[in-house]
Amino acid sequence: MEYVRKSFNFLNLLVSISVIVTLIWWHGFIYQPHKLNPHILYLNACFGFYLLQFAFRGYISGDFSAYLTRYRGEFLLFILLIIEWILTLTTDFSLIKLLSDSTDLENHDHLYMLILHVWLLIFVGIELGKATSRNTIWKLSPPILFILSFLVIIIVGSSLLMLPEMTINKQGLSFQDALFTSISANCVTGLTVVDTATYFSMKGKVLILILIQLGGLNIIAFATYFISFFRKSVQGTRNVSALKELLHTDQLEDTKQMVKMVIVTTLIIEFIGAIVLYNQWGDIEFSNGAEKMFFSIFHSVSAFNNAGFTLFTDGFTNPLLDQSFNIHLTIAILVILGGLGFTVLSDSYGTIRNRFRIKLELQSKIALNSSLVLLFIGMTLFYSIESGNTLNNESYSGNLITSFFQSVTARTAGFNTVPFEEVSLAGLILIMVLMFIGASSGSTGGGIKTSTFTVILFAIIKRRQRLSNYGNSFLTMVLVKKALYICIYSLGVISVSIFILYMVEPDKQLVDLCFEEISAFGTVGLSTSITPDLSIAGKSVIMISMFIGRIGPLALAYSLIRTVKPIDNKAESGLMLG
Repeated sequence: MEYVRKSFNFLNLLVSISVIVTLIWWHGFIYQPHKLNPHILYLNACFGFYLLQFAFRGYISGDFSAYLTRYRGEFLLFILLIIEWILTLTTDFSLIKLLSDSTDLENHDHLYMLILHVWLLIFVGIELGKATSRNTIWKLSPPILFILSFLVIIIVGSSLLMLPEMTINKQGLSFQDALFTSISANCVTGLTVVDTATYFSMKGKVLILILIQLGGLNIIAFATYFISFFRKSVQGTRNVSALKELLHTDQLEDTKQMVKMVIVTTLIIEFIGAIVLYNQWGDIEFSNGAEKMFFSIFHSVSAFNNAGFTLFTDGFTNPLLDQSFNIHLTIAILVILGGLGFTVLSDSYGTIRNRFRIKLELQSKIALNSSLVLLFIGMTLFYSIESGNTLNNESYSGNLITSFFQSVTARTAGFNTVPFEEVSLAGLILIMVLMFIGASSGSTGGGIKTSTFTVILFAIIKRRQRLSNYGNSFLTMVLVKKALYICIYSLGVISVSIFILYMVEPDKQLVDLCFEEISAFGTVGLSTSITPDLSIAGKSVIMISMFIGRIGPLALAYSLIRTVKPIDNKAESGLMLG
């Protein structure tokens, strides 16, 4: 029996690798109809292997009923698979085929195969989770796990973007441009070296969408996912207490519930946003309803995840969209929701559901109040500065909406309704400050975060008599030190990067390089249109800055948390920084 078990484990590795390789081969190269049926047969063989392995593991577990209960999600997937097989063999009817045929896509086979591949990849992911939970390589600190997760997705994404079928010209991206695009999408930045709207094929755009979604789930989803699978690896009082503070929770046992909350919240908001956008495109012409829905989904996901990617050349300054203020407001609302953080959304929802009888937590108070203040100040100053410049051709209400939109998106979203190469120096400085501050902790945005900025601001003004509004122990020396460390670290990275950019890009204006670097580190995506013209060295600096800006503050915050003696009171220790 042990020999059979080891054989299954070995075959499991081979099948999982072959699934990934064949997925890349099938979707990355030119479609060949005569290979469709053999490939479907191969996929069904892989499904059969996973089904046989699942049954064998249940048999040797000693209690098959308990085994099915433990893995009920996987069991349900196999039940659906068996139903699909029975329908196909007995009635020549396929639920998946029916779903793919109901769309307006020209080639239904592509969608049919994509659904099969995604379904099979779910099983591969489940097996990966089981294998890594038993592997000592995962007995690493949470920051290392976070960094590895981003690195793996970036490498896979860049490899896929180099495939011929990902671009319109059927030549794929160069390695450097593919790596840049993958980092920008996974780090939800939005800086681009090619025009997303015209350069990528539908497959390439779908891949970018997936990279944005995976990256936008951010630290909470990644942290809770790893803890759910690798809780045994996260050992020791210091690691456990640090994770409690980092995740803003008292019970690590609730991590699976947190994962569900994050994913469900994300999908619901993005779905509503897509429906609203679908009905707001107005006179914009699409080839069919499927394309219109894809545009709606893409921009909803990109906005909620604060990514800044758009499928329109020149973004929202495009003549088709520059006066579509209802779309601007919808995008702005999605950006705000994504930038507040999942903890704040959950806390706010609980308060509203209980008719405002629950007092908001410290984290939510700071996120909401600081976001409102920054939005108002940003809108007011941008309107005052640019009213005679980039805002001089619009109505008063249009100017206000544009100013509000740029105040919103400057704090890590990256969408623009004005050409930033024409924005004044004062306007660029204002946007750079907002980009540096960024969104709230535990959100899809970047920057040093509003909680870090608030702690530093209150420490400077020393208005301790008003701190009771946020909690008795809000401003502690330890908290101030952590905030200062994160701020100094961020300024240091930005300063070094700007110096290198100035050396390798002598033909660029210093203010443009500063703007580009802060936008990259803050994972914003706004640009004065110099990104495609940067040298290889310049693009490398921006890529590193995007990655450090996404990962660095999180890892630094964790390392600082580990130096603090655990405090039982959540209200005193639950403030996330970075």
